[in-house]
Amino acid sequence: MIGLPILTAAALANGLNPCGIGMTITFLGYLLVFGGNKRKGSLLKIGAVYVLSVFLTYLMTGLLFYSLAYYMQRLWLASVFKYILGGLIVGAGLIQIKDVFLPNIPIHLRMDIKGFNKISGLMAKASLPVAFLVGFLTTMFSTPCMMPLYVGTATVIARSGLPMIAVLGYFLYYNFIFILPMIIVWLVMVAGKEVVEMKEIQHKTGKWMRLVLGLFMVGVGIWLFK
Repeated sequence: MIGLPILTAAALANGLNPCGIGMTITFLGYLLVFGGNKRKGSLLKIGAVYVLSVFLTYLMTGLLFYSLAYYMQRLWLASVFKYILGGLIVGAGLIQIKDVFLPNIPIHLRMDIKGFNKISGLMAKASLPVAFLVGFLTTMFSTPCMMPLYVGTATVIARSGLPMIAVLGYFLYYNFIFILPMIIVWLVMVAGKEVVEMKEIQHKTGKWMRLVLGLFMVGVGIWLFK
């Protein structure tokens, strides 16, 4: 069983992931820089659609992983599955920690450059439908850095034996906490915070966010061994 404080901490650690925060700053910053002040009103709507898209995509993805984990644990290879998944999540966590202290070693969990370029190309066509698509693609292309902790958390919930209504409540709560940092970034930028300042803050705090995320990954991975 996973307690609410641990669930909250895991969701917040994942929400502070430099992948998601970085793309939010880039997307909204693009609208501010190239759209001008006349676009600041629409930034509220476009930002809301973007965040909603990330929330819904992440929620659906989490419920899918929950279903797979729930099914796998009822097969004969359940005892093997937990060690494989736990090992992969621990490995992903160690890579995140490695990036804090040894960033030049060429093994990373980051958004693929092709995915980033595809999303960047869409930003010039900013509209409500495009904002929704950008949110969806950001979630999908950020899988290497954003999903390992989420998959581990979904697996722990699947092992809890909770009724489905409680499981849905857990996932709704997790994803609300997860998008809180994005909401804060969105509101701060709408209020007038310069894009350069936001990028500087991200650069200064990014490695410590990565460290916290990596430590949580290692912890969840070890938890799955039990």
